[in-house]
Amino acid sequence: MADLQMRPRFAVDVPGDVATLVAMLEETVARADPPLEGKFDIGHCVLRIPKSRRAFWSPELDLTFEPAPESDGKVDGLLVRCLFAPRPAVWTGFAFVFAILGAFGVAGGLYGLAQITLGEPPLAFWAIPAALALAALTYASSFIGQGLALAQMYELRRTFDAGVSRAEEQARRDQRHRSYQI
Repeated sequence: MADLQMRPRFAVDVPGDVATLVAMLEETVARADPPLEGKFDIGHCVLRIPKSRRAFWSPELDLTFEPAPESDGKVDGLLVRCLFAPRPAVWTGFAFVFAILGAFGVAGGLYGLAQITLGEPPLAFWAIPAALALAALTYASSFIGQGLALAQMYELRRTFDAGVSRAEEQARRDQRHRSYQI
């Protein structure tokens, strides 16, 4: 999270298969202290703070699974793409605010052009810097929310890392077991 992103993201290579990783994540979330919630599917998982501890700025950790890039012609493990984001309703609200501010700025610019055409002072052009300033404040508020949710982001990441460690350990055990079979 060193660089400024509204929705920080990272990727992790994990040996093994999706089913094992999802099972390990589900077990890890079930045992988490303080408790967490999750939605677990084979292609997509979401880790979240439970409703009892959730605030407006609480994040979710969105996980998608892809086959890892091939090495020596074979797929070896998974690439897990991870995204910290606000709940979908909060993110939709941000997108809506940006859309409204964009429309306000464009309308002000068009009205200002009409004022110039009519020989009036183009006061409507002030809508453009006002919309830009409000958009900058909205953008900055996302970082304030991230700062407020930092402990929860670390909690989600710590739980994810524990699940990945368990899946890696299971993959090593499976690999050893396969190597002893004839």
